[in-house]
Amino acid sequence: MAMKEVTKGQIAAGVEAYLREDVELSASRRRERSWDFCFNHFQEHSDPTKVMELSCLHLGYYLASWGMLRGSTFLFRQTNVMHYRRVVEVIATHNATMRGCDVDAYRDTRKRQALEDAWRDIRLALLPDGGNSRILISKVMMGVWGCLPSFDTYFVRGFRGLGETKTEKVAFNRVSPRVLDLLAGFYERHAEEIDSVRHLHTTWDMSSGRPTGRPLTRAKILDIYGFHTAFAS
Repeated sequence: MAMKEVTKGQIAAGVEAYLREDVELSASRRRERSWDFCFNHFQEHSDPTKVMELSCLHLGYYLASWGMLRGSTFLFRQTNVMHYRRVVEVIATHNATMRGCDVDAYRDTRKRQALEDAWRDIRLALLPDGGNSRILISKVMMGVWGCLPSFDTYFVRGFRGLGETKTEKVAFNRVSPRVLDLLAGFYERHAEEIDSVRHLHTTWDMSSGRPTGRPLTRAKILDIYGFHTAFAS
């Protein structure tokens, strides 16, 4: 399966437009940087249970900032920050296999199994009563490890638009081996541009509001590109 070609420079332009680095705004006014602060925290703590309260607060605020605590959701109506304790414990147990996992490893059978195992355990910890999990769990895995795009409405719409066939378009309805293959193929065709962009636009530090030098992940670049493509259209 192969998706539509993207013009050279289009991914870079989408990331630049999304990050708005040419716009004069204080760091605290940039909602798009909520991901940076959550991701930095979990990258800097190999055992996030040792700073449990801070880990829960980072994860909870990141999810709230990205719309996961809306009025009708389980997280909004039936939980408080203590609910994330079990999730943080799960994150700690999967850190050894998940840290550094990115789009370039999606074709690796062991990495796919690691992604599946982490997804299952986070879902059980975060949604013990069941419920719709695709967007929520992908956002957690993006916020903590940067390993999967957030499969929200805009990302899915953006990448569906790149599908050549109905099969490719429908694949983005769920996180599956098929969609991982599509994303891996997209990365492989645009690896040079994606890798250049991820090192050019690094995460921001919460204390200083300045770049850390930590590259964005490849999955984060795809996440931004899909979101921006749909949102701007």
